[in-house]
Amino acid sequence: MTDPKGNDRPEDVDRGVQRTLFSVLLGWLVPGLGHVILGRVRRGLFFGLLLWASFGFGMAHDARLSLHDDKQPLLTGLQVVANLGMGPVDPIARLFVYGEVTYSMKGGDDVAERVEIFRERERSPVSIYGTAYVWTAGLMNLLLLFDVWDIGRGRGGYA
Repeated sequence: MTDPKGNDRPEDVDRGVQRTLFSVLLGWLVPGLGHVILGRVRRGLFFGLLLWASFGFGMAHDARLSLHDDKQPLLTGLQVVANLGMGPVDPIARLFVYGEVTYSMKGGDDVAERVEIFRERERSPVSIYGTAYVWTAGLMNLLLLFDVWDIGRGRGGYA
Protein backbone atom coordinates (compact mmCIF):
# COMPACT_ATOMS: atom_id res chain seq x y z
CA MET A 1 0.00 0.00 0.00
CA THR A 2 1.15 3.56 -0.56
CA ASP A 3 0.71 6.74 1.42
CA PRO A 4 -0.84 9.88 -0.13
CA LYS A 5 2.58 10.90 -1.54
CA GLY A 6 2.90 7.60 -3.44
CA ASN A 7 5.61 6.07 -1.22
CA ASP A 8 5.51 2.48 -0.01
CA ARG A 9 4.72 2.03 3.65
CA PRO A 10 7.51 0.36 5.67
CA GLU A 11 5.34 -2.60 6.70
CA ASP A 12 4.53 -3.33 3.03
CA VAL A 13 8.23 -3.23 2.13
CA ASP A 14 9.03 -5.61 5.01
CA ARG A 15 6.33 -8.02 3.86
CA GLY A 16 7.70 -7.88 0.31
CA VAL A 17 11.22 -8.64 1.50
CA GLN A 18 9.97 -11.52 3.67
CA ARG A 19 8.01 -13.00 0.78
CA THR A 20 11.01 -12.66 -1.50
CA LEU A 21 13.37 -14.29 1.02
CA PHE A 22 10.83 -17.09 1.52
CA SER A 23 10.67 -17.60 -2.26
CA VAL A 24 14.47 -17.68 -2.51
CA LEU A 25 14.65 -20.25 0.30
CA LEU A 26 12.00 -22.42 -1.38
CA GLY A 27 13.82 -22.03 -4.70
CA TRP A 28 16.96 -23.42 -3.09
CA LEU A 29 15.12 -26.23 -1.28
CA VAL A 30 13.21 -27.31 -4.40
CA PRO A 31 14.73 -25.94 -7.61
CA GLY A 32 12.08 -24.11 -9.64
CA LEU A 33 9.65 -23.60 -6.75
CA GLY A 34 10.73 -20.01 -6.08
CA HIS A 35 9.52 -18.93 -9.50
CA VAL A 36 6.25 -20.84 -9.07
CA ILE A 37 5.57 -19.12 -5.72
CA LEU A 38 6.08 -15.72 -7.37
CA GLY A 39 3.61 -16.54 -10.15
CA ARG A 40 6.09 -17.47 -12.87
CA VAL A 41 4.73 -21.00 -13.13
CA ARG A 42 5.94 -21.88 -16.64
CA ARG A 43 9.40 -20.50 -15.98
CA GLY A 44 9.58 -22.32 -12.64
CA LEU A 45 8.43 -25.64 -14.09
CA PHE A 46 10.78 -25.34 -17.07
CA PHE A 47 13.85 -24.51 -15.00
CA GLY A 48 12.91 -27.00 -12.29
CA LEU A 49 12.58 -29.80 -14.82
CA LEU A 50 15.84 -28.75 -16.49
CA LEU A 51 17.75 -28.71 -13.20
CA TRP A 52 16.34 -32.00 -11.92
CA ALA A 53 17.03 -33.69 -15.26
CA SER A 54 20.58 -32.33 -15.33
CA PHE A 55 21.26 -33.48 -11.77
CA GLY A 56 19.72 -36.90 -12.40
CA PHE A 57 21.62 -37.33 -15.66
CA GLY A 58 24.85 -36.38 -13.91
CA MET A 59 24.31 -38.81 -11.05
CA ALA A 60 23.46 -41.57 -13.52
CA HIS A 61 26.84 -40.91 -15.13
CA ASP A 62 28.89 -41.33 -11.94
CA ALA A 63 29.25 -37.66 -11.06
CA ARG A 64 31.89 -36.89 -8.48
CA LEU A 65 30.30 -35.25 -5.46
CA SER A 66 33.21 -33.03 -4.56
CA LEU A 67 34.94 -33.25 -1.20
CA HIS A 68 36.88 -30.37 0.31
CA ASP A 69 40.61 -31.05 0.30
CA ASP A 70 43.10 -28.94 2.29
CA LYS A 71 45.69 -29.43 -0.47
CA GLN A 72 43.50 -27.44 -2.90
CA PRO A 73 41.13 -25.47 -0.65
CA LEU A 74 39.91 -22.87 -3.15
CA LEU A 75 39.21 -25.23 -6.03
CA THR A 76 37.58 -27.96 -3.98
CA GLY A 77 35.67 -25.39 -1.92
CA LEU A 78 34.15 -23.93 -5.09
CA GLN A 79 33.28 -27.42 -6.29
CA VAL A 80 31.46 -28.15 -3.03
CA VAL A 81 29.53 -24.86 -3.39
CA ALA A 82 28.55 -25.88 -6.93
CA ASN A 83 27.24 -29.17 -5.54
CA LEU A 84 25.37 -27.43 -2.73
CA GLY A 85 23.60 -25.20 -5.24
CA MET A 86 21.03 -27.94 -5.77
CA GLY A 87 19.91 -27.68 -2.17
CA PRO A 88 19.06 -30.62 0.09
CA VAL A 89 19.26 -33.11 -2.76
CA ASP A 90 23.06 -32.83 -2.48
CA PRO A 91 23.33 -34.21 1.09
CA ILE A 92 20.83 -36.92 0.16
CA ALA A 93 22.95 -37.91 -2.85
CA ARG A 94 26.07 -37.90 -0.65
CA LEU A 95 24.33 -40.23 1.78
CA PHE A 96 23.69 -42.70 -1.03
CA VAL A 97 27.15 -42.37 -2.60
CA TYR A 98 29.41 -42.19 0.47
CA GLY A 99 27.13 -43.78 3.07
CA GLU A 100 27.23 -40.56 5.09
CA VAL A 101 26.74 -36.84 4.55
CA THR A 102 30.32 -35.64 4.23
CA TYR A 103 31.97 -32.65 2.62
CA SER A 104 35.62 -33.23 3.53
CA MET A 105 38.36 -35.63 2.49
CA LYS A 106 39.50 -35.96 6.08
CA GLY A 107 37.76 -36.54 9.37
CA GLY A 108 35.67 -39.44 10.52
CA ASP A 109 36.45 -43.12 10.87
CA ASP A 110 36.21 -44.17 7.24
CA VAL A 111 38.43 -41.65 5.44
CA ALA A 112 40.17 -44.29 3.34
CA GLU A 113 36.85 -45.79 2.27
CA ARG A 114 35.45 -42.36 1.37
CA VAL A 115 38.52 -41.47 -0.72
CA GLU A 116 38.34 -44.86 -2.46
CA ILE A 117 34.67 -44.32 -3.39
CA PHE A 118 35.58 -40.85 -4.68
CA ARG A 119 38.45 -42.23 -6.79
CA GLU A 120 36.36 -45.14 -8.05
CA ARG A 121 33.69 -42.76 -9.36
CA GLU A 122 36.44 -40.60 -10.85
CA ARG A 123 37.80 -43.57 -12.82
CA SER A 124 34.50 -44.04 -14.64
CA PRO A 125 34.86 -43.06 -18.32
CA VAL A 126 31.74 -40.86 -18.12
CA SER A 127 32.45 -39.33 -14.71
CA ILE A 128 33.68 -36.04 -16.13
CA TYR A 129 30.42 -35.58 -18.03
CA GLY A 130 28.30 -36.51 -15.03
CA THR A 131 30.24 -34.10 -12.84
CA ALA A 132 29.79 -31.31 -15.38
CA TYR A 133 26.02 -31.88 -15.41
CA VAL A 134 25.79 -31.85 -11.60
CA TRP A 135 27.93 -28.71 -11.25
CA THR A 136 25.98 -26.99 -14.02
CA ALA A 137 22.69 -27.79 -12.29
CA GLY A 138 23.96 -26.45 -8.96
CA LEU A 139 25.44 -23.26 -10.40
CA MET A 140 22.38 -22.62 -12.55
CA ASN A 141 20.14 -22.99 -9.51
CA LEU A 142 22.26 -20.42 -7.67
CA LEU A 143 21.82 -18.03 -10.61
CA LEU A 144 18.09 -18.71 -10.61
CA LEU A 145 17.95 -17.69 -6.96
CA PHE A 146 19.19 -14.25 -8.02
CA ASP A 147 16.43 -14.22 -10.64
CA VAL A 148 13.85 -15.09 -7.96
CA TRP A 149 15.20 -12.25 -5.84
CA ASP A 150 14.91 -9.79 -8.73
CA ILE A 151 11.38 -10.89 -9.58
CA GLY A 152 10.36 -10.68 -5.93
CA ARG A 153 11.73 -7.15 -5.66
CA GLY A 154 9.93 -6.06 -8.82
CA ARG A 155 12.94 -5.94 -11.15
CA GLY A 156 12.34 -9.20 -13.02
CA GLY A 157 11.71 -9.15 -16.74
CA TYR A 158 9.03 -11.08 -18.54
CA ALA A 159 11.37 -12.82 -20.99
